[in-house]
Amino acid sequence: MDTGWTQDLLNWLTENPGWAGFWVFAMSFVESLAIVGILVPGIIILFGLGALISLGAMDMLPIWLWGSLGALAGDLASYALGRRYRTHLVDLWPMSRFPGMLERGRQYFRVHGPKSVVVGRFIGPLRPVIPVTAGMLGLSPRRFLAVDIPACILWTPAYLLPGMLFGASLEVASEYAGRMSLVLITGVVVLWLTWWVIWTAYELLASRSARWLRHAIRWLRRHPVFSRIAGPLLDSSQPEVLSITMMGLLLVMIFWGMVMLLFMSPFAAHPQAIDQAVQDYALSLRNHIADPFMVALTQLSRLWVLIPTSVAVLLWLLGGGRQKAAWHWLIAMGGGVVLQLLLDWSLRATPLLSEVGVHAGYHTSAALTLVTVVLGYFTVMVARELKRRKRKWPYVIVGLLLSLLVLARLYLGLDWLSGALMGVGLGMAWTFVVGIAYRQRAKRSFNGLAASLIFFGLLAATFAWQVGENLEQDIAALKLPLPKREIAAQSWWESEWQGLPRERTHLRSVIAREFNFQFAGDVENLALQLVAHGWQKAEPANWRWSILTINPEPTELTLPPLKRDYRGHADTLLLHRLGGDPAQQETLRVWDSGVRLSPTGQTVYLGQVATEVLVQRMRFFSYWSAKPAPRESLRQLSEDVTGMHIKWADDGLLLIRPLQASKGS
Repeated sequence: MDTGWTQDLLNWLTENPGWAGFWVFAMSFVESLAIVGILVPGIIILFGLGALISLGAMDMLPIWLWGSLGALAGDLASYALGRRYRTHLVDLWPMSRFPGMLERGRQYFRVHGPKSVVVGRFIGPLRPVIPVTAGMLGLSPRRFLAVDIPACILWTPAYLLPGMLFGASLEVASEYAGRMSLVLITGVVVLWLTWWVIWTAYELLASRSARWLRHAIRWLRRHPVFSRIAGPLLDSSQPEVLSITMMGLLLVMIFWGMVMLLFMSPFAAHPQAIDQAVQDYALSLRNHIADPFMVALTQLSRLWVLIPTSVAVLLWLLGGGRQKAAWHWLIAMGGGVVLQLLLDWSLRATPLLSEVGVHAGYHTSAALTLVTVVLGYFTVMVARELKRRKRKWPYVIVGLLLSLLVLARLYLGLDWLSGALMGVGLGMAWTFVVGIAYRQRAKRSFNGLAASLIFFGLLAATFAWQVGENLEQDIAALKLPLPKREIAAQSWWESEWQGLPRERTHLRSVIAREFNFQFAGDVENLALQLVAHGWQKAEPANWRWSILTINPEPTELTLPPLKRDYRGHADTLLLHRLGGDPAQQETLRVWDSGVRLSPTGQTVYLGQVATEVLVQRMRFFSYWSAKPAPRESLRQLSEDVTGMHIKWADDGLLLIRPLQASKGS
């Protein structure tokens, strides 16, 4: 679904907040109308408005009021429509196009009565259906209003709150790592698209899969060649092992056909251009905050996570006497392992493909095949044991998990987009083949809850173990390389300093983005001198920094300064100095510029002295916001660095280097 116009609307609302009430009313109204509301992305609008509220661009109470009134007006219109036409409503367009949805609404209302109006307001597929159903089934206007008014009042803030939290998170992320804001936005978009695609596909396939399967069986019977290959999968009276093996070999052949088409044909320029564009975008997102989380996610594709989990499920099935399910689980997992090993060897042996990604040879896209099989096939097995209305949830959860894994691998440069899609696609195809065979033969059910607890419990345990074992070394191995160049020391001191970057980030939302000094030399020596003049080294931040930001009463002691980002790398040195105001402090940060001076080999660092003040959003999020430091702070810095050679360049830029390096200058 294209939501470009949605973003344009949100931008316009930011510039014209007076119209926000009208649009909130209109979107809430339309989204609440019978059937029509399914097609309108009103939730996206409310999510975006919540983000604007958290950023201080809009007030909460007017949006709350207009959203509640719009929802109530839409519900009343739907209720009146159902009360007016009753059973004849199903013959009118567009209701006639969705008879199943109206029927599910009627069944839900008959079971739960008036309380379904309250519950249905918070469930997307039911929200535009329950009010019209209540009217059709004769719920009195008084009773309808008695339950609908509180539901509408509670609904608006419930859907604004996620956006408010997201907006506050964006603000905190952009302050410390502007690229992190783009990571969050990209992640939300990808997860929302995954959710929408899986939900839509399931609704499309769930009611048609049995009919399509019957058509497939009849078609196979008319085509003997295909029947010999795939027929045993659908016929429960025939052994399916040979057929599954042949289908597995066919999948490998299809995979290599796709490889030839995408990378080795005369038409390879277009997919390669897309791959390169996606990788360039992924590299532009790299930052020190997201890196540990993304590296941790990649541990999900390790064999030491997947194999123990698969073996545990196999033993549980055998222990419960479910030989048929255990046999198909063994076929699925064994085939997945063989496919991953075969593809891994093949990709590494192909010169053109072995050089993909930023970190060549670390992993290949084949790593996605086995994890797709393990997660996907377990979903096929466990969904069979659930009630029909709940079967979509395992697919949604696993789909979101795989999307996060693919996003993490693309972010780290481990895969091309085409390779990731082929790895996942091959795993899904193998899961589909074995899943059909299992569905046609499995007669005995098992406890889906117990299986899920074993599977996801052990998956989480082995995942946590692998994160603990490999996180630090993987972060080091997958660290974004810093482009380096060499210039003459005297040239830098005289004029080449002008060629170095002057801004930490190009995000206009970040006020303090200018570097105001450059330093060449040993950064630890610089730190020692500054500490002697009242500066303090900040404590190294870890994952707990995110918890520290959730602080209703922050101080300079309870909320330490956190590292900030430049070109995907955290600051090399972070010092701070407290003043008389507990909500304000001075900070000094330096980043490796990638420049090395010849012949000394000294590193040139880009530095930033800033004033940071405590900011609190929603009485919940707290963080340090950097402001431009007064020129007096730089003058004080020049006095603190004794034993250094100081030079004031143009535009208030301070150059610092050891005295011994200034001889002859």
